Amino acid sequence: MQLKLKKSIYLGLAALTFASVAGATTASATTANAASKHHAEKVTKKSHKKVTKKHAVKKHAKKAAKKAPVTFNVTKSLNQGIVYKATGSNAIYTKPNGVKGSQISVTKDNMASKANSNSADDLFMAYQQVKTSKGVHYYKVVSFDKKVRGYVYTKGIAQVNPVSAATTPSNTTGYVTTNNISNYPYGSKFGSKVQNFNGIDFSKDKFTVSEAMTVGNDTYYKVADQSNSLINGWVNANDFTNNTPKAITDAQNYANGVHVTYVNNNTYQTISNETLNPANLKNDGTYATQDIINAINNSLYGKGYANVTNDKVNDNSQNSQNLNTTTVVKKGDNLTVLVTPQTQLNYGIYGVNNKGAFNQSTTSVNTTELNPITIANTDRNNLFLGDANGNFNYTNFSNNALASGKYMNTLTSKDGKYTYKFDAAMTENNSANPALFSGNGISTIKPNVKLSDLNAQNNGKGLNLVYDITENSTGKTVNASDVNIFG
Repeated sequence: MQLKLKKSIYLGLAALTFASVAGATTASATTANAASKHHAEKVTKKSHKKVTKKHAVKKHAKKAAKKAPVTFNVTKSLNQGIVYKATGSNAIYTKPNGVKGSQISVTKDNMASKANSNSADDLFMAYQQVKTSKGVHYYKVVSFDKKVRGYVYTKGIAQVNPVSAATTPSNTTGYVTTNNISNYPYGSKFGSKVQNFNGIDFSKDKFTVSEAMTVGNDTYYKVADQSNSLINGWVNANDFTNNTPKAITDAQNYANGVHVTYVNNNTYQTISNETLNPANLKNDGTYATQDIINAINNSLYGKGYANVTNDKVNDNSQNSQNLNTTTVVKKGDNLTVLVTPQTQLNYGIYGVNNKGAFNQSTTSVNTTELNPITIANTDRNNLFLGDANGNFNYTNFSNNALASGKYMNTLTSKDGKYTYKFDAAMTENNSANPALFSGNGISTIKPNVKLSDLNAQNNGKGLNLVYDITENSTGKTVNASDVNIFG
């Protein structure tokens, strides 16, 4: 029993000891785990805080740097008298490149084109230098034609001297044909402008050239008004001339001329007014009567009026007399001239076919294939103009236009291949000109043939002028129809 009790106690103690040990072990393990866990969490949390803080600082710094805008400030104002030209290496921007809102105003390619240009329009004036917050320098520029304004990197333009010496004209006295007299040549420096001379008319004044220069493609002259020294400046060489301008010539002609009023002799209605400048103005400012008559008839040339004689010209004086050899007409005088409307003579050129044969005929010649006929104005009016109801003087026409050596006796083709010789026999024939000549093969001029009757014949073609045609290379007479077909 004691033995059992001892075993029981022993086992109990052992159990207790095991349990205690186990409990102690468990407790110890639990405590250690807890401590270990606690220590790990603490370290991890501390480490996490440090990493997060450092990362946040870096991120904030980068974000702050990224958001910082590019700005620029004017560092200095530049001399506006200096001229620049594009180098072609950089574009022009509305603001320095990188500044918010900056856009390209002129591309790099366009600047390269301006670099190769000789036009003053493509030169620049730089009036400010600026520096960006990144340390980049730009010029603020404007083109000479004021169409371009903006910012360009300082190496995008270079200083130039666009002016070179030029030669003054051999005759330095002349006229300025423009009102555009500038303070200095366009392109030589920025700000060239036309000067205001308060509306003074200097178009008739003589100017003197004292200096010349070339800018780009243009030459300029420095000029001064001989009548008014206050009017001076620079003009393009194209606007200076040694020739008297038309305005001055017209004014001189008007002052030296005679003023003519043309009046219809039939209706007495005014037709037109002209200023004429007869030849041979005398030192005393007067004209000879015949010189006046010649000037009047020259002015009527081609206008459908007959030549006038001195009895058709009135001097408009107080005595109102017609001109005669003793009449004194001065420059600036007014004259009235009575003119008679005339009808133009219609005529056609015809060539002979089968000359001398029983079947000879005529063919119309295209007058555009012939060299033009040159006739003096007076003869033209006398021969080809007349009163429609007046008699046509064929004898006068023939003697002064068709006879040997006269205007229309011999005609030539423009190509030089043919000569046309007037054939009087075939022209002065009833079959060719029934209104003008009697029949039965007799070349008799009908009496009192009116110009209107002659113009109406041959279906309105008028006078039929017939020519024999010779081929120049062979000397042989050819048919007009052959020339028209094969010529």
